[in-house]
Parts: sequence; C-alpha cells; structure tokens
Amino acid sequence: MKPQSMRNLPGRIAIGLVVALLPACTQQALPDNERDYPTIVLLIADDLGLDVAPCHDPDSVMKHLAARCEASLVFDRAYAHPVCTPSRASLMTGRHPFRTGTGDVRQSARKLSLDEETLAERVRANSPGNYIMGAFGKWHLADDENGAEHNPGLQGFDIFEGTPRQHDTYRFYDYDWMRNGVSVGNQSTYRTTRIVDAVIENFISSPSSRPSLYWVSFTNPHKPYHIPPSALHSQGDLSGTMLREISKRQPGPDEYHANRREPRLDRQYNAMLEALDNEIERLVTRMDEVATRPIIYIFLGDNGSAAEVYRGPGSAGYRAKASLYEGGIRVPVQIWSSHDGNGAVETGRSDALVHLSDLFLTISELTGSRIAASEGSGRTLDSVSFAGILKDTDRPGKRDFAYVERGNLAMMPFAYGLVDAAGFKLILRDPVRPTGYAGDVLMEFYDTARDPGETSNLLVSTCSADLSRVGFMLEEITRLHASEPQKHTTFSPDPYRSHLAGLASRCASETQ
Repeated sequence: MKPQSMRNLPGRIAIGLVVALLPACTQQALPDNERDYPTIVLLIADDLGLDVAPCHDPDSVMKHLAARCEASLVFDRAYAHPVCTPSRASLMTGRHPFRTGTGDVRQSARKLSLDEETLAERVRANSPGNYIMGAFGKWHLADDENGAEHNPGLQGFDIFEGTPRQHDTYRFYDYDWMRNGVSVGNQSTYRTTRIVDAVIENFISSPSSRPSLYWVSFTNPHKPYHIPPSALHSQGDLSGTMLREISKRQPGPDEYHANRREPRLDRQYNAMLEALDNEIERLVTRMDEVATRPIIYIFLGDNGSAAEVYRGPGSAGYRAKASLYEGGIRVPVQIWSSHDGNGAVETGRSDALVHLSDLFLTISELTGSRIAASEGSGRTLDSVSFAGILKDTDRPGKRDFAYVERGNLAMMPFAYGLVDAAGFKLILRDPVRPTGYAGDVLMEFYDTARDPGETSNLLVSTCSADLSRVGFMLEEITRLHASEPQKHTTFSPDPYRSHLAGLASRCASETQ
C-alpha cells in the first residue's frame, strides 16, 4: 500500500501547489461538496484523566475548556488504552494494539507499521471533501522500520510539524523541531505554544476552499513536571518548587518517588494544565476568527493521569496511568462546533460507551468517507462510529463492550480488560508474567457503577459475582483475539476458564 502512495507523493505535492496558487475566483468555482465538509481538529492532551478534566472535575483549573462544557457534547463513558502509543495507534487505525503490535510505550518498542491504514489515508482515499491533512506536536508512532522522521508523511499527512520519534518529545524548552522530516533547528519557545503557532500558521496559509483534518497532539500535562511561562498560568511564583524524580531509594526533601502520588507536584501540575488550556483557547479563538466553514473540535485525553498527580478515587494500590483501572483508561472526550456550526454537534452529555478507536470511523463518516468497516484495507476494524450521537444526544450507543489492554511480547506483562454497558469490568492478568498491581490475582471483576474506586474485586471478596456475566465477557475477549492471527500476542483463554471453573465450584460448595 505504501509504495504506491510514495510513488504518488510528487503528484500530490504538485496538485497541492497548484490549488494553493489558484486565483480566488477559480477557487470559488470548486465543487460545492468541498465547501460542505467541516474542518475537524483533534486536540489531544497527554496523560489527562477524568480526575482533573474540564466537564468532569468541578475544580478543574482548565477554565476555558470548562466554560465550553455547556456548548459541547460530553461523553461520560469514554475509554482508551492505558499508555500513549497504543491509544494513539488505535485512534489512528481504528484497531486494537494486539492487531498492530503497538502495545509498548518504550522508545525502543515497535511503532505503527506502514502496512496499517491510517485515518488520514482513509479520508484521503474516500472523502469527496479534498481534505488537507495536518499533524502537529507529539507523534509517538515513528521508528526506524516505518520511515523514522518521515513517518507522518508516509501515513497520509500533507504536513507534519513537531517530534515524530519518542526521542526529545518530553523537552518543553530547548528541543529539536521537525517539519516534514527535516529539522528546522533548535527551539526555545515553550513547546505547547510552538505547537499552537504551527497549527495557526498552517490554517491561515491553507486554501480556504478546502477543509482540513488536523491531528494536534500536545505533550502537556505529561511529565517532566515543569514551570510553564508565567503568562500561561495563575499559580504564582513557582521558583524553588522543582522536585527531582527517583525510583528506588527513599526520597530526600527535593525529590519524589516515580509512580506514587506526590501532592508537592500539584502547583506545577496545575500550571501545566492551565498552560494547555490557555493555548487551546488561543488556537480555537484564532481559527474561529478566520474560518470560512464550520469547525468541529474534539478534545480528549490519550490515557489516564500519571500516578504522581492522580487525584481520582481508589485507595487499593496503583490506579492511574498504565493500569486497567478506571484511573488509567477512562478519559475525557469533549466535542463542540464553531460559532457557525449550524448544529453540527448537539450539546449535552452522553453516557454511551465509546472507545478512542471509535473516532476512526466517526471522523471518516463526518468527512464523507462512508465505506463499510469490512471494505478498504481488508483488515478487521474495532472502531464503531458514534457520529449519529453528535446529531442526537438521546440516541443510544452502539457498543456493548469496550476492550482495553496493555503489554507486548517483549517485556511488558499483558493485561486484558473489558467494560460492559452496565459498568461491569473484567481484568485478566498475564498468567506467565503476572504484574504486581493486584498481587497474584489472575482475574478481577468490578462493578464500576457502584464501586468507582474499584476497591472490591467481586471474584475474591464474595461469591455474589455473576459468574455467567464474567464467563460471557471472557468469551468476548477470546472472540476478539481469535479474529486476528496472533503475531503480537499469545492470548489463551484456558487459564481463565480453569480459574473461573474453580471459582464456580468453590462458591457452589459454600452455598450448600
């Protein structure tokens, strides 16, 4: 698939230059359908869970986004995979990590194969809207095997500005900046500001006759916890508050433990949240000022908040980013349209169960790329469009389950999870490489509606768990994995079926 697109690349560039240089009267003569499609802007926050998100936390310091809540459609039950790379790959492809091999977050880990069809490629191939494709900021999907610095361009994007590899992503000052695979030099501008500058510059210079699809991926509020420019936050003088991260020994007065709640970081973290919020407001305000067509904005977190700054419920162990508990996988999704959107997005709240992978088909539908899930790439899609809910908030969701996972074949122990429409959650631990998050427990089962902190594993504490529901959810995970050749996972249902049979036998004997 990619070699063909690479052969067409010079032609695409030439066509883009011709369109950009057309006189205004000629551009107005373009087909009406190009003017009918909205510009779509994905605003991706890095490590932002519901605990501090606008529209969910009443004390959120993200005041601009919070002020838009009433004018937005807010999804209260949106799920993601628990770390950056798998969530971004799922959003980009509509496929879960066990299909693509993107389950690991480490810099040396395998990223997104060029064989995968991306959202940009699908829209380019199927939308009559003639979209301009732009990606900005953190990419996190490039490695030596998929084009390295040129990867975004090989995945369907016309323009990329930011950091394609994981290297240098988390430097907020003094970092290298890439434009379409070429370094434009070291930057001293605060990274979040630089990302917004790039989006605005591209939007203003693009032909107004064409809609845009923008992937805008911020690094805030991912660590390192730092001090943003004072003009972007209201936390006062933060000098002298910097703490150094350690992982093993007892921390000193100017240090903190990685992956543990650390309240001394809260002011810096609040400043990072405010900086992100203020820059998003600048981006939205400027784009709305110059836009000639409706814009649909989609604000989301890629996974839950990091443990050091996590403020959500749950006192039984590690419940934040990288876990399959609610604090690691439940994320904000807030969608609104610009002032001239003419009802492109209804306002209100939806309790429909959605997954970040669903944005693949949702955006495809919004851009007119309406092809069946079984068509196009020939690959199994996990995405389920919720475009209908954007027009009718009372419409029920189409999902019965949301699947989540973490791990890979190399180093990270696997864990598999499923949440159903009623809020019950099943977590399966790797029987070969068990994690330490839940001791030696192989299976966990929670009622997240009644126990949002997931403090009571119903498979351990009582025999009141609905084992038939557990079995049904286990078979759903099994069905998912059976639908893909196991190149990137070694999932087997047998240990879990045996464990469940043992629980059923024990509970039966206790009730006699």
